[in-house]
Amino acid sequence: MKRNIGRIDALVRIAAGVAIAVLAVLAATGRLTVPVVSAVGLGVAGAVLIVEGATRRCLLYRVLGIDRCPAD
Repeated sequence: MKRNIGRIDALVRIAAGVAIAVLAVLAATGRLTVPVVSAVGLGVAGAVLIVEGATRRCLLYRVLGIDRCPAD
């Protein structure tokens, strides 16, 4: 699958993924009060964003035909 996420978009996704993952860890350790399902959901969402940013590939963009990656 070819890249469809630009550099800036990838960096934003990684930063947002790390922030969400930190929130998930805080929720899992009890320092942040959210339902358990929400903590797991935050962890999954953070991991997905980090992976998408690191690989610069987004399945949803592919399905929708969006290509935000300029020619490298």
